Amino acid sequence: MSDAAEALCAAPGGVGEAAPRSAAAPAGNAVPRVDEVRARLDRPPRGTASLDPRVKLALVVGTSTLCLVSGGEVTVLALLAAAAVLASTGSGARMAVRFVAGYLALNAVIALTGLLHVPGLSAIVVVLGFTLLKFVPVFLLACWFVGSTRTGELIAALERMRAPRAVTIPLAVTMRYLPTLGLEFGRIRDTMRMRGIDCSVAGIVRRPVALLEYVMVPLLMRCVKVADELAAAAVSRGIEHEGVRSCVRDVRLRARDGVAIALFSLFAVAIVAIDQSALGNVAVWEVRI
Repeated sequence: MSDAAEALCAAPGGVGEAAPRSAAAPAGNAVPRVDEVRARLDRPPRGTASLDPRVKLALVVGTSTLCLVSGGEVTVLALLAAAAVLASTGSGARMAVRFVAGYLALNAVIALTGLLHVPGLSAIVVVLGFTLLKFVPVFLLACWFVGSTRTGELIAALERMRAPRAVTIPLAVTMRYLPTLGLEFGRIRDTMRMRGIDCSVAGIVRRPVALLEYVMVPLLMRCVKVADELAAAAVSRGIEHEGVRSCVRDVRLRARDGVAIALFSLFAVAIVAIDQSALGNVAVWEVRI
């Protein structure tokens, strides 16, 4: 819960009644009024993070489709650059830098493997590596979508477009389930380090079976526990309510959402045209011996 929401809940009389300010209390410790708290909660994020959840979801699905139909490395680079710019302008600059660095590192691994010509291993690394490279832009946008979208806003937006509950509820649960598992994995890794167990890549290579027991078994147990906790939290927040779902923020399509869809449509046409031209056959990361 955010600080603004905590202040709202702590106000005497509950939600909807302003807390009286004491003349003797210092200004820094004064409880904000209800209208101020609501203004903070209703304030949209900055940049592309303020786009409608439906538009963000459409961008992720559209980028995934482009990655599937495109076969050239130039188009993948263009998609990665566009995804990095989109995430950077929506409070995801660090995330974009990490994904771009991972993309370059994976290309380096593929190039070195092809240069060394390791029997059997080279073919596997090249095939798996190029498959992952094609979907790095999708992974980047998916992480940006999860990090910049509130579950309540997503459900409210999808319900306004008459989406069935069989789609909205699993999508909302997945949005919170995967990040929670990532946090649980980090906690398990920190616990293993405190006990002197190396969970780095070198440690996995040296003791794969032991780390499988020390990490995967607790993670699987936490998966079951987290699923139950998320289900209980969703029910307590009224996810099974049959009426019209409300949202603190005003969820509706605006002019910026139309501009984003128009720009993405033009970008998609350009990507398809580049992929069908001679530029789409250029091998950017090809290693020649």
